[in-house]
Amino acid sequence: MTRTQSTILSEYLVLDAQSGSKEALSQLVEMWTPRLTHRAYRLTGDHDGAREVLQESWIGIAKGLRSLRDPSHFGGWSHRIVQHKAADWIQQQAKDRSLNARLHETPRGTPEPAGDHAQAIREAIGHLDPKLREVVYLFYMDNCTLKHIAAVLRIPVGTAKTRLLMARSQLKPILEHTLERSTL
Repeated sequence: MTRTQSTILSEYLVLDAQSGSKEALSQLVEMWTPRLTHRAYRLTGDHDGAREVLQESWIGIAKGLRSLRDPSHFGGWSHRIVQHKAADWIQQQAKDRSLNARLHETPRGTPEPAGDHAQAIREAIGHLDPKLREVVYLFYMDNCTLKHIAAVLRIPVGTAKTRLLMARSQLKPILEHTLERSTL
């Protein structure tokens, strides 16, 4: 790592903040907030969410700063905290959207309008493995991107994509059969 004036100042501020200096912590916040804000926004895709994530991240940074052994690792360490807080925020948003969607779902036993196959689709999704079902709900019901799904479930994006493809391939024959029967 190339040591610049900025990295040396950051290391000094970390050491000073670890010894209890509120002024050093304040300067650290001022110095790192633009970078961490940018990171939070890239992860959440939401300005208000990024501010919320950043606030939670600074709380976590302030609480855990004394445990940071090497001040030169502050940048990577703080970025990881932002990443974890963003994943928590995304997960909470998905839960909120899912709960909201469930509250507005047609209750079981309520007759569906003619031609509406929503109940058949819900039942087909209900037969999926829970891991696949979770991805389907996040993608189709909550309109999450694969990147957000990966963050919520704490899995690689490729795994989220594979699960979505597996779910689609399992749903296709079930839905084709169900919808074929209903049009007879």
